[in-house]
Amino acid sequence: MSNLQKLIVNARSGLSVQEKISDAGWQAIARQCGATEIEEIEQCIARLRAELETVEEWDGDTQDDIHLAISSFTRLLKSAKAR
Repeated sequence: MSNLQKLIVNARSGLSVQEKISDAGWQAIARQCGATEIEEIEQCIARLRAELETVEEWDGDTQDDIHLAISSFTRLLKSAKAR
């Protein structure tokens, strides 16, 4: 498990499956990101965009989930680079 994955797992600790990581949680993750984590975030966004291209048009729920993940990781990337 990568350091980024560990940071995300720790941020999700104690949350129910319906709960999302808070903005403060994402900021805490961003503060702990170095060059390796930033590269991993960029790769994750690229993989999600590629996955989005494979989703059937009728599967709007999956498209929405992927767009949400891309948005979250994009905000994380901006925050990590800004620190």
